[in-house]
Amino acid sequence: MAEEEEKVLGVDEVFDIDAILDSADQDDVVYNPTAKTPSHFNKSNEVITELKLIASFPLVGPSKIDNRQRYLHMLSLTKILAEYQYESYLLDPFLEEMVSILITPIRKVVHDTTVGELKGQPLNEAGILIFYMLYFITKTRGFKTVVKFLPHEVADIEPAFAFLRMQDLRRGAWETRYVLLIWLSLMCMIPFDLKSIDSQASKDNERITLVDQMVETAKIFLDRAGKDRDASSLFLARLLTRKDTCVLYLPEFVDWAKKALSTNPNVFQAIGILSTLCWMFKLGQREVLLPIAEGLEDLLTEIESREHFMINSATKKYVVKLSQRVGLCLLKPRIATWRYQRGSRSLASNLTTVSISSDAGMIEKGSTTIAEETEDDENFEVPEAIENVIERLMNGLRDRDTIVRWSAAKGMGRISNRLPKDMADDVVGSIFELFSEDVFELPNGEPDVSSVSEHTWHGACLAIAELSRRGLLLPHRLTELIPWIILALKFDIKRGAHSVGSNVRDSASYVCWSFARAYTPDVLDTHVRKLSNTLIAVSVFDRDINIRRASSAAFQENVGRMGIFPHGIEIVTVADYFSVGNITNSFLTVAPFIAGFVEYRRYLTQHLLEVVIPHWDINVREVAAESMARIAVLDLDHACNEVIPALTKMTSSLDPSVRHGALIALGKTCKAVKACSKLPLDQMISAGTLQDITAVVPSIPEFTLSGFGSEHVRQALCVHIASLSEAGWPIENISTPAPVLDSWKAIINSTLERIEEPLQKLASETFKALVAQYGISESEFEKCLTKVANGAERLGQRGFALALGEIDYRDEGHTQWIPTAVQALSKMVLRTTVADPEARRNAVNAITNIVKVLDRKYQQLVSRELSGEILQVYFSGLQDYSVDHRGDVGSWIREASMMGLEVMVPLVARLDYEAIESSGQQHIRYLSDQDHTDVIARLLQQSVEKIDRIRERAASVMATILYARASGESPSSTEPMEDVSDYVSRAPYRKQLTEVIQNNNELNWLQAAEVYPRVIRLLNLPEYRSVLLLGFIVSAGGLTESLVRHASACLTEFVSDLPITSSDIEVDEPSSPPTLTLAEFGNEIMNIIEKYEGQDRVIIPLLEVLDMLLESGSLLMMEGEFDFAPMVRFVRRQTIKCKDTRKLSACIRTYCGLCVLGGKIRNAILIELLRLLVHPFPKIRRTTADSMYLMLNGSVEEPTPESEKVGEILVNSDWNQSVAQLTPLRDQIYPLLGLEKPKLAPTASKAK
Repeated sequence: MAEEEEKVLGVDEVFDIDAILDSADQDDVVYNPTAKTPSHFNKSNEVITELKLIASFPLVGPSKIDNRQRYLHMLSLTKILAEYQYESYLLDPFLEEMVSILITPIRKVVHDTTVGELKGQPLNEAGILIFYMLYFITKTRGFKTVVKFLPHEVADIEPAFAFLRMQDLRRGAWETRYVLLIWLSLMCMIPFDLKSIDSQASKDNERITLVDQMVETAKIFLDRAGKDRDASSLFLARLLTRKDTCVLYLPEFVDWAKKALSTNPNVFQAIGILSTLCWMFKLGQREVLLPIAEGLEDLLTEIESREHFMINSATKKYVVKLSQRVGLCLLKPRIATWRYQRGSRSLASNLTTVSISSDAGMIEKGSTTIAEETEDDENFEVPEAIENVIERLMNGLRDRDTIVRWSAAKGMGRISNRLPKDMADDVVGSIFELFSEDVFELPNGEPDVSSVSEHTWHGACLAIAELSRRGLLLPHRLTELIPWIILALKFDIKRGAHSVGSNVRDSASYVCWSFARAYTPDVLDTHVRKLSNTLIAVSVFDRDINIRRASSAAFQENVGRMGIFPHGIEIVTVADYFSVGNITNSFLTVAPFIAGFVEYRRYLTQHLLEVVIPHWDINVREVAAESMARIAVLDLDHACNEVIPALTKMTSSLDPSVRHGALIALGKTCKAVKACSKLPLDQMISAGTLQDITAVVPSIPEFTLSGFGSEHVRQALCVHIASLSEAGWPIENISTPAPVLDSWKAIINSTLERIEEPLQKLASETFKALVAQYGISESEFEKCLTKVANGAERLGQRGFALALGEIDYRDEGHTQWIPTAVQALSKMVLRTTVADPEARRNAVNAITNIVKVLDRKYQQLVSRELSGEILQVYFSGLQDYSVDHRGDVGSWIREASMMGLEVMVPLVARLDYEAIESSGQQHIRYLSDQDHTDVIARLLQQSVEKIDRIRERAASVMATILYARASGESPSSTEPMEDVSDYVSRAPYRKQLTEVIQNNNELNWLQAAEVYPRVIRLLNLPEYRSVLLLGFIVSAGGLTESLVRHASACLTEFVSDLPITSSDIEVDEPSSPPTLTLAEFGNEIMNIIEKYEGQDRVIIPLLEVLDMLLESGSLLMMEGEFDFAPMVRFVRRQTIKCKDTRKLSACIRTYCGLCVLGGKIRNAILIELLRLLVHPFPKIRRTTADSMYLMLNGSVEEPTPESEKVGEILVNSDWNQSVAQLTPLRDQIYPLLGLEKPKLAPTASKAK
């Protein structure tokens, strides 16, 4: 691959291009439409300077830049130019200078290497680069613009062509060939006979040698897949359509093309030939092309008969394009005199001819002008080949590729413009018939388009738009056309798991846009209501952002050019490009605003009912339901008498999408109607409708509540029930209210036991709304407790735990349930046997909801003992480090516990503060000083652990607690801390804490590099030291590289600066916290060991940290002040019966670090290491040997024969051998290290 790249690039040096590309910021090179677009070419000086530098390099011979530098120059310039890809016109003021800088040295090297002193020399790296940059400028701005600034002198033709032939025509840099071909295509247009230019021309020969060579050379590029094929096509077209070449060479090329297409199956060559012919028929004179035009029908038929050609989109596009251009050539150039001509196509002139009525918002009708026919169409003969052309274009309109349909549509417009009126009308009729293909009539008379092809409708709409834009669609046809366009604007058919039709809706918007530019207002006056309503509905309610924007643009164009759309100006100021771009804003803000105009309100409501609420996309249905609620309240009578009954009927549909959307919309609409009226619902909605709505939930078929898709039905039912409950649905007015409530509760209870978490959450919220409106009995409360206590039904535990948290325990009769509910939920969290993390998380959240609901009644309804139990639940949750196949699922419980503390601690502390203020010191605090300390300490541990979101949450909760005030106000970030006297937190060392945990979110807690250097200083605070050190150890000894790097660096630096004992502290101010000593640090390590031994989550990171601190020498400084023997015994206990290689490796490294201590500790450690040399795991044996060798070499200043012998054994032995083979080798080391080989203790049987 590297050798091929070398040949393609034409360079000698091969290097890792991926490394260079990776070194650049490629994201900046790619155009980003969401980024701020430039308003001018503000980097012109930088680009021109760089181009001048490139142009100053010699392009042949020894190069001043190598391959790598060439790519860096390319990247620096393309990065800038790519920013202007979508606004390339900004380059125009500088384009001539930029092209001139590059083409000047190119022109010079072309002459020098073909006829000058450098003849035959190839391009070097700088030469390849300069051609590439000229190509990239043409890519950015377009070759048609750039070619205007290229030189076109006669003297350049032969040298440029000779230089092209010097290049490697099959390999090499294709950008060089592309630029040369584009340049030659320009020079071919010079008005001189090429024979007079040809230096090899013969007077007796009609043929032009130069042209022969040019044609043969250009043919080589026609089978390429790159841009040089496109440039070659243009070059050939301009060369062969000249007056001095067309007679001789054009027929020869066509004959060659026919032969090549019939014998060569190369698709790329077919594309190149067709592209060349298309260019010829675009650039050539009609009289030159007529002789070959009719003969091309055989060529097109040949291509269409070759299946491998017609499966290629580009081939089909060029077939359609060539066919239409052949047709245009066969027809005389004329503009149809029968076409519709608008009186004025100037927007300014049009606006002056109409006046806006202030009363009705309509405008006066303009006048229609239709040109008189000035020639007799009957005497106009149409060649028979035109029928084949039109048939081919009609088939193109049905093609599955958009580029083919678009080309066919433009061809239809151009061909029709040259046809007689009757024949053009037949063409229009044929296009209309495309709409009716496979359309069936439903029993209600509406057309059924479910079987039609979206490709056909898209092509038909594009063709109609092209005809309309050119005035070829006469006004009398609009009455027949408008209903099809209305259908096309709403064309959305679900097929499988997706829908089709977005392209149809987009093209239908284009049709409406073309109407505005083609017709005068009085022509469309009778169709205004249908068009305006449909365009508005699609503008705000379509699923796709590009369709909403296209329809909005069509509406805006009609408003601006016609002014007959009702309230057009007011609407376009709100429904603009950006406002309809966001689907939520479009549905919930723009749509209700437009519905405020009575002309659009009913249609928008009907569109929601018929199209959007039954939509196949669940997200569209949900936002449509909310939009319906907002629009319906604008006309309460219509909502109660029409909308609500219609939605009620839709809930019984067998289509799950219809039923789902209707259930949500019905509930939300009823709720919105009640919120906007002071009258009760039973006085606004008829009794029959009330009965029907009440019967909706009980009548839902049971099979829809289980199985595939049931989650959507249940979600809709929950929203429906919650909305009706919040609306205070008058169940008491129906004959049998109990079964209705029972059915609602059955739905909620069964949904609470579903596996989908969002569904459980929604069901709990519905439970809350139902209980708040209709109450809850003690038996139902007992049922919740039973479900929560039943550990065998984990799904029921999850859901009913949430439900317990949604009851308002402040209500009369519910207060006595608080201890029972809290204790039931507490057991779920405190029981370590409960293996379901979701249930524990939901229990914590439920307790938090209870605390939140009680609010200021907390201390009236919750005893101190129960409050202490709640606090212990949160503390227990903060210690949940459960892990399963999904990872650290305990983090869910820890995060929920922190959120609970965020609610509980400020609330209870504030109540304590108020009680003390009102009753003095007689009040016994619910939160003791120790509780305040423990809360901050546990949160500090979480703030330095390994999960980013947990750190961020912990910091947020600490800030909430530390800055909570009795007044309930949040202190300003600029307000001095000492000026605030009503902080309710009683955590010690407040000053030091607030220096790290600030209220202005200055510190990014997601970034470990920012967090650890700030928080590490809090280790000096004794109240928080133990848990904070534990958090640092877990992070520093973890597996995440970046986290380990930052945490370990901070911890190592901090420990290395610690004084060994308190006597080493120079300054100890009474007001400052005591400074941590190295001996105290060692004791803290031993406390963690004692507390967490047996928990690998802590012990393995601890061993890693010990190895790190021993390697840095920090811990060894306290030798003599600290007893390391317990630490050695601890490490030994970890190696016994251990099968975790990571843990064993950490033990070995820790042993080697402690071995520096010497004495008995050293001997004991060496014996343990020698034991590990014959461990059953080969990896552990190898690790032990390597670590021992490094340790022994590092601890001996001058090697002894014994140490050298030990090193030789450790290094040269194959530790992958069996233990039996390695044991004698290991035994040789004991005496060399001065150790006595341990003896095995006798077993009990031998002792007897």
